[in-house]
Amino acid sequence: MVDRLNNATGVLSALKYLQANSQEMSQAEARRSSGLKVQNAREDASAYQSAAIMRGQGGSLKSVALSLGRAESISDTAITAAEQVSKLLTKMQETAVAAMSEDLTAEQRTSYMEQFAGQKEQLGRFIQSASFDDANILDGSKPNGVVFIADAEASQSLTLKGRNLMPGGPIVTLTGSIDLSSPSNANIAHQALTDSIRNVGNELIDMSSERKRIEAQKGFVGRLADALAAGVGRMVDADLAGDSAMIQALQVKQQLSAQAVGIANDAPQALLALFRG
Repeated sequence: MVDRLNNATGVLSALKYLQANSQEMSQAEARRSSGLKVQNAREDASAYQSAAIMRGQGGSLKSVALSLGRAESISDTAITAAEQVSKLLTKMQETAVAAMSEDLTAEQRTSYMEQFAGQKEQLGRFIQSASFDDANILDGSKPNGVVFIADAEASQSLTLKGRNLMPGGPIVTLTGSIDLSSPSNANIAHQALTDSIRNVGNELIDMSSERKRIEAQKGFVGRLADALAAGVGRMVDADLAGDSAMIQALQVKQQLSAQAVGIANDAPQALLALFRG
């Protein structure tokens, strides 16, 4: 029974709960619509600042991943070309062996010489075509190699070594003057090709090691970026399932609070009924 008219405490209490439920409902709907539980620094300055720093680190790691991806592509291009060079050197060695025979006719020797010259030209084309994004690490144009950043602070780097696989260089020792015009020349060519095949094989081993290091570093950077993204999510992302359930509960509480306000507003009428006689 209501015993006060000037101070309707029941109405004020019911209204307070209704307002509180409405505010919680608004906050939950904002979280669900934005997907964030911390949308600005006013809500949680510490979490907001930490998330901003981690997002910056994540952005830097994306740049590192792009750099390492370029390194992978340059390395893959170079390895593919070096493999083709090794195969072609083996074919050239077979040609040289055939030309070492003493009983070749002039026509046969000329044929081997032309074949050998064509193979040598093709060898140079293979190496000169081994370029990706204007970077060729096989033609001697990059004596210091190509350097790539390996971490977000740019304090670490990975280098693809520059090599010179052009004929007459330190790896493919087959000079331009070597031909198959005589059995002795063919023997010289065979020895040069044997050395070149061994040298290219050693370079391929080294290039494969470089490629594996790049791949390992790129995998680490990717896992670190994922960890940072997960950390940001834990700090600022909303619990959509939890907020959806909370909204449903708040809707029920809001209806009950509205009914309580109505009941509280009707209560003074009971007091008036006492004076109607």
